[in-house]
Amino acid sequence: MTRNRSKFWRRLQQALPGFALLTVAPTTQAATASLPVGHCINMGNHLEAPNEGDWGRKIADDDFKIIAKAGFDTIRLPVRWSAHADKIAPYTIDPAFLARTKHVVGLARAAGLNVILNDHNFEDLFKDPGANQARLAGIWKQIGAAFADQDNAHLWFEIENEPHDKLTNANLIETLSPALAAIRETNPDRPVVIGGEFWSGINSLATLALPSDANLIPTFHYYDPFAFTHQGATWADPVPPLGRTFGSEADRATLAADVEKVRAYIARTSKTPFMGEFGAHSTVPLAQRVLYQATVRAAFDAAGIASCAWAYTNTFPLYDSAQRKWLPGMRAAMGLAEPEGAGTEVLKALPLAAKLALAPVATVSAQVKQPTAELQVLEDALPGTLINDPTLLDWPVFGPDARSKPIKGSAAPGGGALQIRVPKKGATLYEIGANAPITAAIKPGQRITVAFYARTVNAQTDDGRGVIGVRFQQNTAPYPGFGDTRLTIGSDWQLYEVTALSDRAIGAGEAIVGFQLSGAKQVIEIGQAIVVEGAASIIAKGGATAVGTPVMLPQLEGKGTLINDPAGTGWQFYGTGLGHDSVAAKGMPGDNATRLTVPAAGANPFDAGANVPISEAIAEGDIMIVAVLARTIKAETPDGLGRITVRVQQNAAPYPGFGQNTILIGPNWKLVQIKTQAKMDIAKGQAAVTLQMAGAKQTIEIGRVYVLTGVAP
Repeated sequence: MTRNRSKFWRRLQQALPGFALLTVAPTTQAATASLPVGHCINMGNHLEAPNEGDWGRKIADDDFKIIAKAGFDTIRLPVRWSAHADKIAPYTIDPAFLARTKHVVGLARAAGLNVILNDHNFEDLFKDPGANQARLAGIWKQIGAAFADQDNAHLWFEIENEPHDKLTNANLIETLSPALAAIRETNPDRPVVIGGEFWSGINSLATLALPSDANLIPTFHYYDPFAFTHQGATWADPVPPLGRTFGSEADRATLAADVEKVRAYIARTSKTPFMGEFGAHSTVPLAQRVLYQATVRAAFDAAGIASCAWAYTNTFPLYDSAQRKWLPGMRAAMGLAEPEGAGTEVLKALPLAAKLALAPVATVSAQVKQPTAELQVLEDALPGTLINDPTLLDWPVFGPDARSKPIKGSAAPGGGALQIRVPKKGATLYEIGANAPITAAIKPGQRITVAFYARTVNAQTDDGRGVIGVRFQQNTAPYPGFGDTRLTIGSDWQLYEVTALSDRAIGAGEAIVGFQLSGAKQVIEIGQAIVVEGAASIIAKGGATAVGTPVMLPQLEGKGTLINDPAGTGWQFYGTGLGHDSVAAKGMPGDNATRLTVPAAGANPFDAGANVPISEAIAEGDIMIVAVLARTIKAETPDGLGRITVRVQQNAAPYPGFGQNTILIGPNWKLVQIKTQAKMDIAKGQAAVTLQMAGAKQTIEIGRVYVLTGVAP
């Protein structure tokens, strides 16, 4: 990493795909293996500073034992050799600096770590490659001789970090070749790493061509989106402002496209690169850094690309040297185990896509188990108890003429999905489907929750949306089950969740989540599924919706204290055939809403609906307001108005409650406020607002629900 990246870098990186500086012949050969770096971390802002200690603390002798104990296999050691070497031939390296570097490498090797030793921040080389290539070669001649006795399997060279400015792919090999020749005099077979132009950004691979040398390894660095990873970085020009978050649909699409660029390079060259740097600046909130690190690492893992985090402790840190502990969640983000209890809150706060990245797809074709430690990291990040293996997608697919195939790669959240083709609509929803195994036994009264990503490739339905029925059941005739829910699935990857209370006992290894698909002729892709016991929601933070700091609607300002999270995702949906989906609702808070579709009026309004969690305790006598923002899409009622029965209740049988009101909702967005007084005490985390929807066959969109207490009488 170079500290003074500029506007020039970003403009040229975007422009790079349009240039054709070198032509690389296509190949059909099998790709060669990359460096076996395993879990890797950079020793950033140490020896590549003008002098060690200028950019943070110096390397300590016990650092490498700490790194190895955490589970890392390799360190990348950036070194600014040019600041410690003569400018005239033979370009003698300061003996004390060379000895210091050898000492550091020795410490790393003694701890059992591999080492990537590079030349970093040779600024004169970037400004005038031709005038400095001999000096680069002279420096590497000395480095090669100094480390020639090291095992080739554990020490690797990288000629120059992040070529840029006047050092481009057009003159890169010409400039580096004398240095490579100097290395080969004493290290004929040692792996040597070469990165391309424009700071070795991912687009540099498009025109990176390497000499014919079986021991040359390509590399690239990844800091996209730059506005996120470098927000607040004072050396950037201009400094990206604080506040940019990561994880949007656009971010995931960009990441998937970037992974495909690496796949294209491998297919064209038969060389497998590794990602030598990636990470986010310390000004980014920790949870967002963990999210970024986990998502990016898992995306490239899925393509067989190893990665090296920037950096250990001085900059973009994973380790807090002052507190002498790893930042919570960072090891898990790198695919390593967290110590018991460490990082739990940070990991629980991650969105589900990032949690899936903690245990990426192991296989979609054979029952290969992930290491127990890897699934343990995922379980620590989840509410409740994990009762399936989300790394497996080789689910049984059944039904006449149904076809399925695995989809593996970063385009699917979590790194994989199962595509299922349904040739025609069935008489029932369950004629064609897929069964995701549940490993644990299920007991009566347990709450079972499944969360999964899905999208529709195409569907012959009125609105083009696919149809999935979800059911927890015993996988033997007569297939008894519970929690039947019908979902409509859009064309973009979205997260879906179903939760239900078990009404029966099912033995270990006999339970499944049934995905029922014959509701339409369609092609559906279902991503990894996570199933837990004992949590009302997987996707809500910590398994229960927490009070946040949302923007209050003006109509509710000053009326009381908010005791739920209106933007929370922990709603529980219930009722046979109830459809629920997240839809765009421009102008509403969050620009989205939840669409609830009731296929037929029930015998009672409470036969189908949604429960909205209330985080805080309720005391008898509290004056409260429940406010519902909603509109009706269609309703088979005499007046065309939708019906919602609203009630505050304890979220466990026999569901005692109070404040029941039925509200009428028209076609325009409307905020309905219900003022009520609590008739009982309800403990923290055990209350909910129930939206009872079965009063009519109807489709209603609900934007937000607000629950306030401490309201004036």
